Amino acid sequence: MSSLYLPAAPAPWTLRGRGWLALYRLRPAGVGALLLVRYAASPVGPYDELMWVDAPVATPVGGRPSIRRIVVSTAASVTWGRRNWAIPKARATFDWSVPGQVRVTGAGGEPYAHLTFRRAGPALPVNAEWLPRAWRTVAQPALDGGPEWQLTTIGGAAHAFPARLTVLHAAGLAPELPARRPLLGVGFSGVRLHFPIPALWPEPGPRPQGEPGA
Repeated sequence: MSSLYLPAAPAPWTLRGRGWLALYRLRPAGVGALLLVRYAASPVGPYDELMWVDAPVATPVGGRPSIRRIVVSTAASVTWGRRNWAIPKARATFDWSVPGQVRVTGAGGEPYAHLTFRRAGPALPVNAEWLPRAWRTVAQPALDGGPEWQLTTIGGAAHAFPARLTVLHAAGLAPELPARRPLLGVGFSGVRLHFPIPALWPEPGPRPQGEPGA
């Protein structure tokens, strides 16, 4: 579908849904996070999402988490995720027909990922503001390869519970994951996330005299 016919959905966004997270150790000082989310409500409607986040990533403002790979189930989420926050979203198909499992297929029909998930304990309320600001500020480089970065400090709340998110196949995401044991598995219900208008680095400044628009 052409972006001409997609609903306009500029930032900020508030999203609601549920999801699962598995945290992996990648190197002595770094971690990777696998997140599987089903959004029941967003400015572009319901959609599914699977992403890989590295942290910390070296950025001009210091070490920050950064979304490295991500697929979603709708064209509107792809378009506005890229426009609003420079998130490198791509389209995929999510098959939830088997309870406790999801199969993700790439846009070309290739197997992308196969995951299982299950709850393993009671839920407790959590809030993103309990984390240091730097840990929840996602830093994304410009998608066109330019020097700009977009910095998005995420807020929100949910109920969290022990869970297992197991990777059976992840050729399109991180092929080594099935052989790795996660450090931590968490599930989330009643998720309410807030994605604000991002801050830009470097901050836009006045144009030098003589440039168009000065």
